[in-house]
Amino acid sequence: MTLLGVSTAALTDRDDFGALLAYRPDVIEFYGYPAKALPRIARFCAEHGIRPALHTPVPYDGADPPRRFAPTGPDPREASAALRLTEATVRCAADLGALHVVVHFPSPYPPYQGAGFEEAAQEFLSAVAALAREHAVAVLVENLSAHPLLRTPEQYHRALAAHRELGLCLDLGHAHLLGADSAAPDGFAALFGSRVRSMHVYETTAERYPRYGHEPANRGGTRAEGFMGLRDLLPDLLRRTRPAALVMEHEPVAPGTEPAVADWLRELIHHHDDTGAIV
Repeated sequence: MTLLGVSTAALTDRDDFGALLAYRPDVIEFYGYPAKALPRIARFCAEHGIRPALHTPVPYDGADPPRRFAPTGPDPREASAALRLTEATVRCAADLGALHVVVHFPSPYPPYQGAGFEEAAQEFLSAVAALAREHAVAVLVENLSAHPLLRTPEQYHRALAAHRELGLCLDLGHAHLLGADSAAPDGFAALFGSRVRSMHVYETTAERYPRYGHEPANRGGTRAEGFMGLRDLLPDLLRRTRPAALVMEHEPVAPGTEPAVADWLRELIHHHDDTGAIV
C-alpha cells in the first residue's frame, strides 16, 4: 500500500505542524529541524497516527536554515560535513521509527568536480549504505538535476548498482526539468522499478520553476504546456514502481486549499490499490 505524505516544505510557519493536518497525511517528511524539536515531532506524530520520515539534515542545529549539502565536494570539508549530517539523520530515523531518510545526491553546486568525482561519489554511497544496514533504516537517494556527471536515469542507475541497500526517492520535478531528451521520470521508473521507495510530487515547468518553484500537484497542467501531466503520468509510474509513499513537496498554499491538493492524489492511490496493481 502506498501512503500519502506531505513535506514540511508546505508550511508557512515551520513550527506549526498542526497546519499539515488539513492534508490528512499518513506521513510527514521533516526537513532541517533542530535536536530540541525531536521530542515534539515524536509526540505530534504519535498523537495523530502519522508516520514520520526525515529529509537530511535532521537534526540540524545551525543558526540559519540549511543552504548547502555537498556530499561529493569539491570541498572535502563540505563532503565530510554532509556525511556527518547523514549519519546523524539515519540515527535519528532509527530512534523515531521513521519510514525513510531522504539524502540529496550528488553536490548540486558549481564548480562541478570532474577528476575524482566518481571515487568521491562511491565513497559517500558506500558509507551511507553501511549506515542503512547498521541501523535498519530505509535510506533513499534523491535524484537532482544540476551535476553534469550524475543527473540522468542511466547515470543514477550505474552509480547505485553496487549499493542495493539504498533506494531511490524519485523527485518528479527534478527529473522533469532534465528535459524530454532524458526520458525522465519515465526513465527512472524503467530502470529502478521497485527501488523507487518514495516520490516527491509537485508540478512545474522549466519556465515557471525559477519564479514559482514547487507548485501544487493538482494544478492540472498538460505536457503540451510544458508540465509533467501528472494525471496521466502518476498512474503509470505507480504501476511500474512500488513506492511506500507519495510525498507532496510543494510551496505553502492558501489556507483552506490543502484538501484540494491532497484529495485527488489520495483518490489516485486508492484506485491504484483497488485495481490489484503491484503495491
